[in-house]
Amino acid sequence: MSMTLPRRLGPAALALAFLGACAAPPEIVRGANDPVLVLENFFAGRTQGSGAFVNSWTGSERRFDVTIEGTWDGRVLTLVEDFAFADGVRERKTWRLERTGPGSFTGQRDDSVSPARVFTDNGMVRLEYSLLLGGWTVDLADVLALRPDGSLLNLATVGKWGLRVGRIELVLRRAAS
Repeated sequence: MSMTLPRRLGPAALALAFLGACAAPPEIVRGANDPVLVLENFFAGRTQGSGAFVNSWTGSERRFDVTIEGTWDGRVLTLVEDFAFADGVRERKTWRLERTGPGSFTGQRDDSVSPARVFTDNGMVRLEYSLLLGGWTVDLADVLALRPDGSLLNLATVGKWGLRVGRIELVLRRAAS
């Protein structure tokens, strides 16, 4: 075997590793006393939040507000999301997440291209799924964590072909009854 092949693959392998890291899931550091997130408890009823999609290439933001109506029937968590974007666009999306075990779900959203994998990890919840956005399939990796003040922080990485194309930052709160 020639030594030129490994030398040629070295930069390519390094570039692929770098690109893969660009689309890595976000991390949230949890404090020892932070509450544990149980999806079906937090999302039963109405939650409201504000967030933004941040384009990784241009730095531009698309801000939005969301109201989520959640119902839990003991097996399926249904989340009806009503988005109001700062540019005036309104969208409704619905998640149907079926519990597959303690702290784990599988499910679909209206625009998902494959079932989402949802699981509890160190008191937080992670979602991995692909969506159809503007004719493109993009991969999302979300991390949701309850904060001591009762709000929920949702950070997501949006990727395409292993490249990070954006991130989503969202804070949700249970609506007053």
